[in-house]
Amino acid sequence: MNKVIVIYGPTAIGKSDIAVELAKKINAEIISADSIQIYKEVNVGSAKITKEEMQNIVHHLIDFKDVNDGYSVYDFVKDCKEKINEIQNKNKNVIIVGGTGLYLKALTENYNYGNATKNEELRKQLNNLEPFELVEILKSLNKDVKQENLNNKQRLIRYIEIAKSGTIPTKRDYDEKFILFGLYQNREKLYDKINKRVDKMVEDGLLEEAQCLLKKVNLENQCLKAIGYKELLPYFNGEKNLKSCLDVLKQRTRNYAKRQLTFFNQFKNIIKIEVKTKQQAVMDILKQIEEENE
Repeated sequence: MNKVIVIYGPTAIGKSDIAVELAKKINAEIISADSIQIYKEVNVGSAKITKEEMQNIVHHLIDFKDVNDGYSVYDFVKDCKEKINEIQNKNKNVIIVGGTGLYLKALTENYNYGNATKNEELRKQLNNLEPFELVEILKSLNKDVKQENLNNKQRLIRYIEIAKSGTIPTKRDYDEKFILFGLYQNREKLYDKINKRVDKMVEDGLLEEAQCLLKKVNLENQCLKAIGYKELLPYFNGEKNLKSCLDVLKQRTRNYAKRQLTFFNQFKNIIKIEVKTKQQAVMDILKQIEEENE
C-alpha cells in the first residue's frame, strides 16, 4: 500500500485501539498526532496509550519531549514526515492517529512553514505581551492572517516568529498520498464514554499526576493547555470540592469532543466512519482501503 492512513476523531471514541487493530492487520507502525501525548509525565490526563495497549505495535512521537519544551505545528509536520519515510523504508505501512486537528490539517494539506527556525530571544520578548497585542503584531506582518489562527498565545508567537523570518505559513492542495478517515459516534454514547473515562482517570491517578504537574510548570505551559489538569486547580487550592471540579472537567471534555467533530468539515476528502464497535470500524476502514487500491 502506497498511501498513508490517517485516523482522526474526537476524544474517547477509541482512535488508539482502532489504530492498533488496524496496524496488526496491515503490517503498520503508528505515528501519534496528539499535541499533549508528546510529553513525558503527562500520561493519565492525556489518555496516553500504555505499553500493554500498544500490543507490540511500534508507536512514534509519543513521550519524547520534556514538559517544559515547546513544540509547534511546524515541528510536528517535520518530525512526522521523517517518521513516514523511516517506516516506509522498512517496507511497512503507516498509520497516523490523533485528535489534534491542526496537526493533521497542516500535514495532509501541505502547509508550508518555510525554514523558519526558533528565535529564543524574540520568544522571550513576545511572551511578555498580551494575546491582543500579539494579534496586532501578527496582522501588521501578515494582513492575510485568518481569525481561526488567533486563539492560542503560543501559536501566535510562532506565527510572528515565522513572519519575521520572511516566510508566511501558507497551505497548498490536499496531498493525495494520504487517505483520511474521520471517526464519529452517536453523541449520547460518546458523551457517556467521556464521563466514564474521567472517572477511570481519577482511579488511575489523575489527581496525583495533576498535582505534580501543576507544581512543576506554570499555567501558560503548553501541556496545561490540555483539558484535564487546570480544571483541578480549584480543588487543590481549596476553592471547590472534587465533584464540582470533575463535573467541569467532564463538561469541558464533552465540549472539546464537539469541537473536534465540527473540525471534520475543515478537512478535504475525509471518509467518515461511524464507530459502533471497534471491530466494525476496523473492517469498514479496511474495506475503504481495498477500494482505494483497486
